[in-house]
Amino acid sequence: MSPADITAIVRAVLTFRVDELGWTALSIISISVVFIYSVSAAGDPRRPKSLQLQPHNYLARARQRKAEMAAVIELELTRIRVLESWSTKGFRLRRLPIELQLHVLSYSASCSETYRSLVLVSRHIYQLTLRACLPIMYITLSSTKELASFANLVHKDDRSRHILPVAAGTFIHHLWVTPLRREDSMDAYRILRACTNIRVLAVDARGLAMITKSPRFKHTMCTDLTLLLRRTNWGINMDTPSGLQFIRQLTHLRVMGEQNLPRSAPFAKLSHLSYSEPDVQDDADIERPWVLKDRTVFPALQQVALTRRCGPEEGAPLKVEARLVLIQVRRDRTEMDIWRDGLKGESLWGQAAKAKLPPKQPPAAAPAV
Repeated sequence: MSPADITAIVRAVLTFRVDELGWTALSIISISVVFIYSVSAAGDPRRPKSLQLQPHNYLARARQRKAEMAAVIELELTRIRVLESWSTKGFRLRRLPIELQLHVLSYSASCSETYRSLVLVSRHIYQLTLRACLPIMYITLSSTKELASFANLVHKDDRSRHILPVAAGTFIHHLWVTPLRREDSMDAYRILRACTNIRVLAVDARGLAMITKSPRFKHTMCTDLTLLLRRTNWGINMDTPSGLQFIRQLTHLRVMGEQNLPRSAPFAKLSHLSYSEPDVQDDADIERPWVLKDRTVFPALQQVALTRRCGPEEGAPLKVEARLVLIQVRRDRTEMDIWRDGLKGESLWGQAAKAKLPPKQPPAAAPAV
């Protein structure tokens, strides 16, 4: 109905009279109907657009919900099929990516008994187990049998190529090598020459000379050194390019006594230093070591951990000053135990970081007169 038709109807109704007394009931009803119809057809301009209801696409929602349910069901069915295949055919380790294989083996071989079982499964599992576990293992070698056996494993020669294509020594990150006999020095040399990716190393003076006297320096990743025994001549380790480079890259160093600290070596990156001092009997006997005073030898030094032997119970670390901490070590703990604990997360540096300064004593009261 057009606006002209509506206007004609209104005029016709307005001109309709009965007995010249006014509007009839029919005209009133007609006007109301026409007004309501015109308002509903044109819409209410006062109503905001945000309140106008939009039609819902229920069909699209239903399809989306159905697809989600189908994906969940398919995932559950796939999981069931994988578990059933494992129960009947076994777990197919080789189907996993190499990164996941190494992660599974390193987690499974956290126990020494499991590690010994895995290396006996097959040649392929043996190679993967060595590659996965050697970087996280801490290896300690001292006896003649241990040194000879491990030297045959890591040394890449014709006897071991058919067992492991890549030398196992390249996967070792934590190593303790202290031959008890001079005759075992050759096996120790073979081990140090093959293990070129060491991060944490513990050797004696002869082992250190094997590294620093090498014509080609390969131990570029080693930053943590524990130097055993009490006879160390740092001068013979600094007269070669390999020795200078090795000393300059160290960040953590532990020696047996302050007398074994070099006074002219360029420790450019050394930030943590530790040494044992058996002469200290009381906290009052601790003097500020010269290493904290000489910035030319140790320019980057941040922490010095002084260890002292005590009874069966270890006391809390005592911070003597900002960069000097006294740590008490039980008498039954060997240097190897301290080294192992450091790899397990209980290092001397961690204990030194938790040390606190002793509470200040109140000044003594003046004597009464």
